[in-house]
Amino acid sequence: MTETAAERYRELTALATAAGKQVRKHERETAERLGEQVAAGEQRKEESAQVRDELVAEVKQRWTAAMQVVWDERWLRSSGVPAPDRSAPDATPSESRVAVHEAFEALRDAVTKPRLPTDFLPRRRK
Repeated sequence: MTETAAERYRELTALATAAGKQVRKHERETAERLGEQVAAGEQRKEESAQVRDELVAEVKQRWTAAMQVVWDERWLRSSGVPAPDRSAPDATPSESRVAVHEAFEALRDAVTKPRLPTDFLPRRRK
């Protein structure tokens, strides 16, 4: 059977049309999947920003509380909240909260403990 040029042309255009439809379908599926991944990434980014903002607020509250603890210690000078320490090891937000809490507790304990035993001081004579 000999094909005419017109039949061969129709066959090739049908193949090209089918291939184009498959490529467009694949591209739509890929775009949809990538769109979902971008949306999920944006959601994670927003959640991370919210966690960061909450952690920064907690640290500022602890700093304020620490400044109240050392208010009577006139020799200790502070110039406000220090900048973040970029050389600190990586930590999760919960690990950071625990570290800040432990540091605050250590500061409070150090400031509030008695400096000298009271029975060591001589009594005043009248």
